[in-house]
Amino acid sequence: MKNSSLTTKMIMVLLFLSVVAYFGFQSWNYFTSPEITTAVYTYRAEHTLALNGLLVRDEAVIDCTDTLVELVRAEGERVAKGKRVATVYQNPQALAAEQEAASLREQLEQLRYAQTAARDTEAALRLDSDIEEDMIAVRASLVSGNYAALDGNAATLKSTVLRREYAYRGTTDLSERIAAMEARLRDAVNAVGGGSRAVTAPFAGTYSSVADGYEAVLTPEMLPSLTPSEFQAIVPESVSSTVGKLVRGDKWYYAAVVTQEESARLVKGKRYELAISGVDMSLPVTLSNIGRPENERCLVVFSSDQYLSYVTMLRDQSAELILQSFTGLRAPKNALRINDGQNGVYCRIGRQAWFKPVKVLYQGEDYCLLAPDQIDAVRESDLVFYTLRPGDEVIVTAGNLYNGKVIE
Repeated sequence: MKNSSLTTKMIMVLLFLSVVAYFGFQSWNYFTSPEITTAVYTYRAEHTLALNGLLVRDEAVIDCTDTLVELVRAEGERVAKGKRVATVYQNPQALAAEQEAASLREQLEQLRYAQTAARDTEAALRLDSDIEEDMIAVRASLVSGNYAALDGNAATLKSTVLRREYAYRGTTDLSERIAAMEARLRDAVNAVGGGSRAVTAPFAGTYSSVADGYEAVLTPEMLPSLTPSEFQAIVPESVSSTVGKLVRGDKWYYAAVVTQEESARLVKGKRYELAISGVDMSLPVTLSNIGRPENERCLVVFSSDQYLSYVTMLRDQSAELILQSFTGLRAPKNALRINDGQNGVYCRIGRQAWFKPVKVLYQGEDYCLLAPDQIDAVRESDLVFYTLRPGDEVIVTAGNLYNGKVIE
């Protein structure tokens, strides 16, 4: 029994030593093997400040409480003074007649286009490939979210389909269909008659279909004098407009309460980038005002005269203020080397290691952003061996490295 116990202990010791030896070998290999590489790529690092505030504009609600309303302007569209922003209908029959008239106008446009196009001499088989190309264009516009182009691409597809149909069937009955549709359109227009009225813009501005009650209680003129407590106590009014509002000018503001410590990091008059949660891009803004302190808090106000159409519907929004940004080639920190006083990284080119001098733009917790440093007296054909580029394989762990060393 004693021999069996001793044997078991020896086996356990051997297993333990084997595990230690394995991990020791792997650790040694990790820190000395020159073949552990990673690709560098373009990356942007940012120092940001989290905000939660309100967007403010010089805006006025368009008075209208009718329920049968058809909006004729897109969100963020510029409207001249006196131009129509909506149509109000007195009864459902007038609204239905107007919708039918709009549909008939679109169909007539397509038929007239098809009538003209069908007279061309190109072969009908060519139209099949045209339809396929138009379908691809429609799908591309839809996937990319380019809805302005989508309308045009869809209209082109409809016209091509009609054109192909009449290339085979001829255009004999096309003229008859156009005449019949024109008669239906006249009847629909007559049916609308005096059952509608136009709602027009009281001044030139940017249209928005949303009125939320802040329009009169929070204006740009109020912002410089508001304290943090006054700003946070603002309550929107009740609004009953079914049409929306207009924004005067091109300027908009973003106001938020921050701590005094956070405000000390900001510079009045400086341009920043603001990443608002409701917008898919960073917007350029300028810090226009830092309010007087109240209980170690300040109201900060940013302004911009760009991309107003992107923010016409937004009000209470969280955001990230980008205080500073760095863009460079991202590489692990442990890939950095110093060669003759020059910062750089060793890259694997083919089966050889080459030192590429770099400037360190930014250092994160476990990575750094780099830019290729200028090289003197090097032939243009040899720059690939000395200039760091996206996609280069940087040697992360290695032993003794030098230019031209063969990497197994």
